[in-house]
Amino acid sequence: MSTSDQQPGPDESEPGAQPVSSVEISRRVRRHREASDRPATEKFREQLLGLLAEHERQVVAERALAGDPNPTDTDPLEYVYEIAEHYAQREQRPDYLARLADELTLDDVRALRLAGEAAKAATPLVIMAETARGKEVPQIADEIGLTESRVYAILRKQRAAGEE
Repeated sequence: MSTSDQQPGPDESEPGAQPVSSVEISRRVRRHREASDRPATEKFREQLLGLLAEHERQVVAERALAGDPNPTDTDPLEYVYEIAEHYAQREQRPDYLARLADELTLDDVRALRLAGEAAKAATPLVIMAETARGKEVPQIADEIGLTESRVYAILRKQRAAGEE
């Protein structure tokens, strides 16, 4: 590598330019060498990932400006799943409820309570739909977090209501 390839710092002929120490010159040369020693595929990968990230930011911004309520396509229930998972582990997390209470507002609690009531009301319909798709009661019970006998009771009640 020739000395002209190295860029030690500002032109020392500029007024007010500080001379660059040999340690700083060494650091800059090492950084430049490390950057140029990387394989071309690694450089390409880094540039491609940067371009993809920039494109994603632009798409999200455009969708948000167009009024998309979920411009990032995140799972709208992600936060609810997180709360449910942590609540299920509350025995191992004794401070969880206190931290959750600090995090939630009254509006948040109201929305979650209403969502819980909606989920409870929709549960029989979801169970009926899953059995119509061929899912077995033990699997439904396991996935929904109910006992098999409770799922069978819901099915009996739904079928009886459908016959009326």
